[in-house]
Order: sequence, then structure tokens, then C-alpha cells
Amino acid sequence: MAVRVELCGRLLKPPVLRVTPAGAAIAHLSVDCGERPGELAMAVVLTGEEARTLAASLKDGQPVNVRGVLRVLGGTNREGGVRTARLEVLAHEVTAAGGEAEN
Repeated sequence: MAVRVELCGRLLKPPVLRVTPAGAAIAHLSVDCGERPGELAMAVVLTGEEARTLAASLKDGQPVNVRGVLRVLGGTNREGGVRTARLEVLAHEVTAAGGEAEN
């Protein structure tokens, strides 16, 4: 079952764009959604042509709105192989919100 989410926050840093060998664009964003700066940072992944466009136009500190699904990524840490979990939003839509970027 997919958990749909909507986030409102500010970019903590400019989006990082990666292109796969097959030519697919993937943008990684970090969105601060907390009431206080740095309180709740969410990892966001966006794919496709929208990833290219937004990676070129969004700046750190800029307000954004994100719609997508929450997913849990599992792994192990380096010390003893303990299982860890990390939350990430697979975005369907990312839009710049009103307001100025805070640098």
C-alpha cells in the first residue's frame, strides 16, 4: 500500500541532477519541512523531464510544494551490519511556491 504525502518546505541545497546511462534524469532534493530550520529534512526524488527542468531552475532556500508517495529504503550500517531504514518521497509533482529564496 502506497502512502501519499504532500510536503511544503524550503530546499536545503540546490537539487542534484543525475542522468543514467540510458538517459533517464533523476533529481535528488532535500526539503526542510519543520517549523524550525533543520527540524525535519525529507529526501525527495523526482524523475523524468521535470527533473531536468526543476534542477536547473530551483535554488537553495526556495519554497517548494511536493506531492508523491512515501517509501522506506532499507540497508545496513557499517558498524556491525545493523539494519537501518530511511524515508524518501518519490515525487510525482514538485512546484516552486510563492516567496523568495533565503540564502
